[in-house]
Amino acid sequence: MANLSSFSMIHQKVKKIQNDYDLESPGVAFAWVVLGSIYQIGPDEIENVITDGGNDGGIDAIFVEGQTVHAFNFKYTESFDNSKKNFPESEFDKVVNTFVRIFDKNLAETEVNDLLWTKVEEIWSLFDNGPVNFKLYFCTNKEKPLAAASDKFEKSLEKYRSFEFHYFDQETISSKIIEKKFNKVTGDITFIDKQYFARTDGTLKGIVATVSANDIIELLKDPQNPAKVNEDVFNENIRLYKKNHRINHNIIATALSEENYEFWYLNNGITIVCDECIYQPTRSPKAKLLNFQIVNGGQTSHSLFEAYLMDPTKVDTIDLLVRICEIRTNQTISSKIGETTNSQIPVKSRDLHSNDSIQKKLEEEFRALGYFYERKINYYADEPKERRLDNELLGQLSLAYNYGLPSKAKGEKYIVFGEKYEEIFDEYSTTAGKLLIPFQLYSKIDVKKRVVQKKRRSKEPISLEEYCFSIAPFHILYAAKLKLDSENVDLDNESAVMKLIDFGAHIIHEVINDQMKENRLSIYNLEKFLKDSRSDNKILEKVKSTT
Repeated sequence: MANLSSFSMIHQKVKKIQNDYDLESPGVAFAWVVLGSIYQIGPDEIENVITDGGNDGGIDAIFVEGQTVHAFNFKYTESFDNSKKNFPESEFDKVVNTFVRIFDKNLAETEVNDLLWTKVEEIWSLFDNGPVNFKLYFCTNKEKPLAAASDKFEKSLEKYRSFEFHYFDQETISSKIIEKKFNKVTGDITFIDKQYFARTDGTLKGIVATVSANDIIELLKDPQNPAKVNEDVFNENIRLYKKNHRINHNIIATALSEENYEFWYLNNGITIVCDECIYQPTRSPKAKLLNFQIVNGGQTSHSLFEAYLMDPTKVDTIDLLVRICEIRTNQTISSKIGETTNSQIPVKSRDLHSNDSIQKKLEEEFRALGYFYERKINYYADEPKERRLDNELLGQLSLAYNYGLPSKAKGEKYIVFGEKYEEIFDEYSTTAGKLLIPFQLYSKIDVKKRVVQKKRRSKEPISLEEYCFSIAPFHILYAAKLKLDSENVDLDNESAVMKLIDFGAHIIHEVINDQMKENRLSIYNLEKFLKDSRSDNKILEKVKSTT
């Protein structure tokens, strides 16, 4: 049921976002709040997933993960009295019509806005790769739709057998913003023989057991990529994994040594909290851990995973100690266990580095320059938007500007806190000044990008050069950098900076124009080209030919 405190909290966040990013309406700002607060999508990426505007077919945002399409419909009201009403049934009719036509491939480019059409083409390309899963989210600061309306809607798409439906009302969104609940993780481990001990103290239950390192590896594996750690296993306040730390090198070395049978004796083991640990007290029982988090032993867990990737046969012989605390009926104790709380907030690869020495040093250096360096997303959410610097975006800009990889910045931003992290945030060469220059140039590009994005949503005509600001801001930055390398430009001179950016946009315009003539690229294939390293090379060649 709608209540004033929830309505007011959401309303104030919407007003702040609308003001900070100069958004065209509170409805669009509401989409930003949901996507940013609940789904942890950064501002730059939100711009790329929003499709809201004229001719949006009831689809206000879309983002794609592999073969899964996440589609959103947002409905926002600025009136508390109206927030007591149900989500409008008419929205379902528009969404059904759009998706039926997507499945039948009879939707025309002229019938939807430019941003949505780009997403439609991307979805059609996914159909060629195999089954596509659709997750539809209906988000409102009103009440959920009437059950009869949502049932009718779901049945109308039932024949496609590939939809999940999620309905977020005012109270759900309010709770998610406050609690920031994310993916719950369930896993299985087997207690070795009878090497386990259980105790109960009122509402608390604990088990100490010896388990195989292989079981821990299985708990850690990302379901989408078994060669990576599932970051949802760790909460936000865990002692962060220091891959190059001496102690972790020693853990890996021990795991891979001929004497790795000593691991049980030399290591303190792992502490797990969970809602429930289900097992039958027999010899070697298998235990199911419901909604578990590893709260102590992050270094051990990650180091074992590294050792497993190097030599799985060695890890196969390792046993270690595990302590399991069942806290479902006593949530308050979770904050006292280990060094963390059971807050359900996942550790992204970015978060795993947020407490690194270089990140803290950059934060202090930027503070001295008058900026707020966000080591974690929305870390300084209450500070002025123009003084906040998101470290993930700075990493992307560094990829494009300092390393000549705009295609990676656009299409593979995960490498900022992955394989390229040690280069981008090198303690011996990275300073606030090195990161600030590309940001200051990009800020000018971003202003133009936002104007173009608004035009695309409202189906206003745009030139190809304007279009470049929308789909290739990192490439424009790279072209500007190449020009900057060949001649002296006073970056304190506003006019000189704008000429530099215009040069970058002109170069990208020519590269894109060449590609469209040579290969007759659609908008979607053009996006693919910009994510390919060939685009980096084409820009370099074009700049060399003009200077």
